[in-house]
Amino acid sequence: MVNKKIVLNVCGVKSLGGLKLFLESFDFFVDSGSEITVLYSELPFYKDLQNQFLDSGLVNFKYINKKRFLHPYLNLFLSREVKEKINSSDAIIHYGNFGFKTKIKSFILIQNVLPLVKKDLRNIILRYFILRSTNLSDYILIQLTHLKDYLPSNDQKKIIEIGEIIEKSVPLSNSNKGIVCFASDIPNKNFEFILKVLKKINSPELVTIINPKEKIKDFKCVTTTNNEETMEVLSQNEIYFHASEFETVGLPLYEAQDLGLKVVAPNNPYTQYFDKDSTFLYKSNDALDAVQTIELASSTKTKNIQALDYSENWGKVLSKI
Repeated sequence: MVNKKIVLNVCGVKSLGGLKLFLESFDFFVDSGSEITVLYSELPFYKDLQNQFLDSGLVNFKYINKKRFLHPYLNLFLSREVKEKINSSDAIIHYGNFGFKTKIKSFILIQNVLPLVKKDLRNIILRYFILRSTNLSDYILIQLTHLKDYLPSNDQKKIIEIGEIIEKSVPLSNSNKGIVCFASDIPNKNFEFILKVLKKINSPELVTIINPKEKIKDFKCVTTTNNEETMEVLSQNEIYFHASEFETVGLPLYEAQDLGLKVVAPNNPYTQYFDKDSTFLYKSNDALDAVQTIELASSTKTKNIQALDYSENWGKVLSKI
C-alpha cells in the first residue's frame, strides 16, 4: 500500500474525550506509515506530544494561533507554507465539528452532538458552522448509528460510521450496593437531576460523586487527577448512574460496564445498544423512575455483566484516502 500524506486538524480540541479519540486515530495513522501533519491550537498537550516525535521524520506539528471562532475559516488565515503543506497532502481530517475549505479530500468528524439538537442561540450558530463543514467535506465521520438521525438527509450518503461495538461478559465487580456518578457543570450532563435523584434514595452514604467543585453534604466526594484513579474509584462500586440527555458515544457507560458495574441510564438514543438485562434504563428526566430503577438494579442478583466494548475503526477512513 502506498503511504499517504494526511493532515489532522485538531484546532480547538481539548476535552478529555476529544483528546482520547484523537490519540487513538493518531496512533493508527502513524502505525500505518502515513506522513502526518497535525494542526493544533491548544497547549501544552500537543506540545508534549510533538516532543515525542521530534526526530521521527513522519510527523510534523503546526501551531495555529487563531481564535476558535475563526476555525471554520482557517483557510483565509493560514500562512502560505501551511496552505501548501495541506494542499500537497492526500486528505485532511477535521476533528471537533468544524472544517475549512481545502483543495484535497476532506473528512469532518462530528464530535459534539449538542449543536444538532439544542435550540438556544449559541448552538444554533454552532449548528450553522457544523452543517457548513459537512457541506464542504467529502465524508462525514460519526461514531455510532444514532448520530445519523441528527444529520440532514442529503448528508447521509457521505457518512462513515467508525465506531464498532462487541458484546462480552464481565464479572460483577461488587455487590456492595455502592452508587457512583460524575459531577459536571455542563447542562447536558444533568448533574442537578443526578443530585435530585440521589437525595431520594434510602442510603445516601452509599453514593460516591467524582470530581465535584465542592463537597456535597450526605455524599462521599472524591477528586481524581487521571484516568487510572477514576477507574479505581468506579471499580469500588456496584452501580454507575448516568443522566446525560445526549451523547455522541457516552464512554463512561462502556468503561463502567467493562469494570463490571451495573449501569443505570436514561432511555435515550445513545443507550439503545446496551443489553437490557445488564443495563437499567429509566424514563429521561423522570426522577421517580430513576430512583425506582436504581433500586431495581441494586436488588437484581447477577454474577456477570453483558458489557459492550467500544472502539473505532480508522481503517475505514484510510481506505477512502
